Amino acid sequence: MSLRPRHFILLAVILGLFVWNVVRYHRVKSDQQAIPAAPAPVVNTAARVNTPAWTAFDLAVDLRDAPDDQFLPAMKALQARIAAAPAEAATTDVKGCQTWLQFYRQGKLHPGNDITWKNRSERHLNGCVQFHLDTTAQ
Repeated sequence: MSLRPRHFILLAVILGLFVWNVVRYHRVKSDQQAIPAAPAPVVNTAARVNTPAWTAFDLAVDLRDAPDDQFLPAMKALQARIAAAPAEAATTDVKGCQTWLQFYRQGKLHPGNDITWKNRSERHLNGCVQFHLDTTAQ
């Protein structure tokens, strides 16, 4: 069996695709290593604000890794408490922390190679639970 010109072209295309994928893979890896992971917004170490919304937030955070049948009722209760709360700075803070809880949950449900959002969300949620004051809402 002799190789015809179309065989050489096909081999060149296959080899080119292989080289392109190897280069692309190494470029993505080096880009991920070169960019330092930006920390989540820093949570102030102010005193805790104990409101019904924060109590519901604490329950939802405790269930953040639980199955949907446990987590979703806690999340709905949190949203109801936020909606019922008077508009003040603490409500804005709990809304910001709720957003980070949703980021965390989305990263948990759709895992991938990039875990930076999950890590940033987890750090922020731990700060929200500990101090209940989100600096991004100031």
